[in-house]
Amino acid sequence: MGRADASGARPVAASRRFGFFVRRGVRRSSCWFQNRALFLASLTRRGDSTVNTTRRLPLLPLAAALLTCFSPALWAQATSGDGAAGGEGADKASLARVTVTGSNIRRASAETPSPVQNLTAADIARTGYSTLGEVLQHLSANNMGSLGQATPGAFGAGGSGISLRGLTVGATLVLIDGHRMASYPLPDDGQRDFVDIASIPVEAVERVEVLKDGASAIYGSDAMAGVVNVILKRSHEGTALQAEIGSSSRGDGRMVKVSGIRGFGDLTRDGVAGYLSAGFRRQGSVLLSDRPALGGSDWTRYGGEDLGLVANPELQVAPETRTYSLLGKVTALLPQDWTLSVAASVLGSRATQVGLLNWVSPEGGITTFNFGPNHPNPQPTALNGTNVIDPATGSPVDNEFGDLPAQRSQTSTQSQRLVAELSGGIGGWDVQATLGLTRVATDLTLKHFISLPALQAALNSGKYVIGANNPATVLASLTPEGRSTSTNTLNFISLRASRDLMKLGGGNLALGTGVEFSKRSLDERFPDGFSSGAQASNIYAFGVGKQTISAAYVELAAPLTRQLEVDAAARVDHYDTYGSSVTPKVGAKYVPIKELTLRGTWAGGFRAPNPVEIGTSGSSAGYLPPLVDTALCNLVKPGQPCDIGVGGTQLQLPGKDLKPEKSRSMTLGFILEPVPTMNVSVDYYDIKIRNQIVSVGLFGQGQIDTPDAYGTKLYRVNSPTTPNAAPTSADDTILYGTYPFINLGSARTSGVDVDLRMKLNAGAWGEFTPQLQWSHMIRYTIDRGPGQVYEMAGTHGPSFVSTNTGTPKDRASLGLAWSRGPVELSGTLNYISGMKVEDSSYNLPDCAAALSTIYPNGLPAGGSPLCRVPSFTTFNLNASWQVTPGLSLRASVTNLFDRTAPIDAFASGSTGGGVSSGGAHYNPSLHQEGAVGRYLTVGASWRF
Repeated sequence: MGRADASGARPVAASRRFGFFVRRGVRRSSCWFQNRALFLASLTRRGDSTVNTTRRLPLLPLAAALLTCFSPALWAQATSGDGAAGGEGADKASLARVTVTGSNIRRASAETPSPVQNLTAADIARTGYSTLGEVLQHLSANNMGSLGQATPGAFGAGGSGISLRGLTVGATLVLIDGHRMASYPLPDDGQRDFVDIASIPVEAVERVEVLKDGASAIYGSDAMAGVVNVILKRSHEGTALQAEIGSSSRGDGRMVKVSGIRGFGDLTRDGVAGYLSAGFRRQGSVLLSDRPALGGSDWTRYGGEDLGLVANPELQVAPETRTYSLLGKVTALLPQDWTLSVAASVLGSRATQVGLLNWVSPEGGITTFNFGPNHPNPQPTALNGTNVIDPATGSPVDNEFGDLPAQRSQTSTQSQRLVAELSGGIGGWDVQATLGLTRVATDLTLKHFISLPALQAALNSGKYVIGANNPATVLASLTPEGRSTSTNTLNFISLRASRDLMKLGGGNLALGTGVEFSKRSLDERFPDGFSSGAQASNIYAFGVGKQTISAAYVELAAPLTRQLEVDAAARVDHYDTYGSSVTPKVGAKYVPIKELTLRGTWAGGFRAPNPVEIGTSGSSAGYLPPLVDTALCNLVKPGQPCDIGVGGTQLQLPGKDLKPEKSRSMTLGFILEPVPTMNVSVDYYDIKIRNQIVSVGLFGQGQIDTPDAYGTKLYRVNSPTTPNAAPTSADDTILYGTYPFINLGSARTSGVDVDLRMKLNAGAWGEFTPQLQWSHMIRYTIDRGPGQVYEMAGTHGPSFVSTNTGTPKDRASLGLAWSRGPVELSGTLNYISGMKVEDSSYNLPDCAAALSTIYPNGLPAGGSPLCRVPSFTTFNLNASWQVTPGLSLRASVTNLFDRTAPIDAFASGSTGGGVSSGGAHYNPSLHQEGAVGRYLTVGASWRF
């Protein structure tokens, strides 16, 4: 973003909380003399190569040795003139330094060559949203592949994730206080890691820094599209209590939230300080039946078909959710100006999703598999050789079971985090040692899913009769409840150090370096009834695997002149599962005049294969695009056009010898500050990810015609255990297939970001603060091989990814805040551009193909308005009043004008499975506010 907001405030990163206090000379202990000799000897060995830390890091063993002394005589070297700490002036400069997201160097200026958007607590409050997930979902840089709790058909159901630049949640790294957090244990699409932001309490957030630039050279894997750094409160004075209630204008979706925080101690006076924060939030569901404009299957008014589908009356456009939080932090001053900080948190969330009614049908043949961690090679299961048989008719059952409740899934997640940081100064170096223990556990409960063996047994015994009024006890026996617990852990140790090396024309040459060691373990489970094949779900995944990662990095910030600064960074990451990755980054900032700053970066990046992609894993991978069975056509109708479609179930398997995804990214922009109260930045970005880890199921007709070339294994009706067997008769269709992850293809996106911030003092009329954030996507291409390059920008593709979000070209947020005395009023206009209903990458190149369910006979003459999803604009209003120094009141209205979500007839992530299944026809990833409608929240806070 720009150098500062209009007030002149500059972003301050999490590490500033520890301070690096004024160095003071102390008595040199015997421990110091021993380690001083080690340090001086290491300098002698290095000679003049003081910045070459990739081969030899003498600072690190020295720091470790000093930390084992347990003596007050830790010595902070007092020097001057060379940029090291020393002297009163140097100490004041050190105190003024900050660390910003995207750099490991503490610097006097928060302006780096990389664009960083800073959301303060005040900015977050002005949005009108009561959860951090809602706030981040409305970032203008968030696009295709994002996840929210309102998407019932997601593999990562119950979680919420951010997708900067539309490059999926797997390419966006989310940090908490600058450190990694264990990922949600239910990966997106059964593949991609993401950090769940749904449970992070917005009241505990001091600010959020969004780095919209590649940052693998700083943070390692996953930071190809950018970084979201959630920075929690550093401290708190006194006690604050907050309470909020909310409801939609229709009286549903009611919300209640309470929270409190208690601070203690004063770091300067007492040498110790901290706080404890707790909160709880509950929000009720919103039913689709109460939003009739979003449902229905009669499309005759648009020239289409009346599908005659009846929606499940229990379907929800917004699920029932609960969150709770308990956070604490203690910071203590140690002898010789060292600081120890310990932060701990327990965060929880729960979401209940309502799915489809149970349906049993002979179509598709085998629909369940013995497939799980104990059976990683799927084995098809079948009853009576085909499916469930009704003894009353002797035929396979083909029935929707309306006498059973709708399928339900509930996710209860608890994340635990403990981070201890020791920071101080050694020999002119600012040092920070960190230990982190993080764990996320998700309990998955599945209710009202039919057990096929139980149904067959009840039919055979006569206890259950289709169409009869069956006893409740019998109905309950048909749908045994399934439960499982999935966990993801990430533990790490890091040692960071930085110092000034020498004077340059524009300031001090600064060096940052460090090493990290981390270990992660995923154990993703699905209830036993599903892994054994007795029950079936459209969403099914499991994964077990471990990774050990070690890394070392170095960074330089060189202010060559007062106008020109050049930054460079490099990092080496070693994974025990595949090998090593080396990633560089360079950037420059040029200030020809004080009102104008030019900046640019070039960065490499990578995403390492994760435990799902290379471990013991599997998932149901959805359904194939419209493809044809050429082998069967050649048998039964040689020489004729092939019209035998490919159906059946797809099962995803892990890959073999996978390599990491690689990226290169660049940014180029300027910051204009014509007056101190106005700041505007414009940045161009271009990102290309190659060697993508993808499912073979994406690669069109090729994986059917030449399966061996892709590692595909297709199983036919007459040979259900023999892969890629030739068809033997007209009914020998493809029953199911398995597809490995492979490295193939690339994605590229480019666009422009605009950020405008102003502050206007109107005297007696108060103060006005306008803001604008706008992201325009110029292109988004997917390359899947020679002659297979597809443009996704402005279309609904890639529809196979995440929840079929679509890729709008423009997202913007325009805000205006007015304050006068104790009163503040702010309004925010959120805009999302429209898009075409098509996905050329999935063999749906036009509207007729994408909407063939509605238009089975082709589009009507003149086309259809359903071929394009309209743009969507909402307006939020927020007001606050500081009644007394301790009491404040707040009220907000989101979607003030009650805009209804536009019709998206291609969306499949909505409740009920979208149009083709009789569900809602809107896009929950982009237009969720239009589904809920106008929503009012009022609250109060009391500080004492």
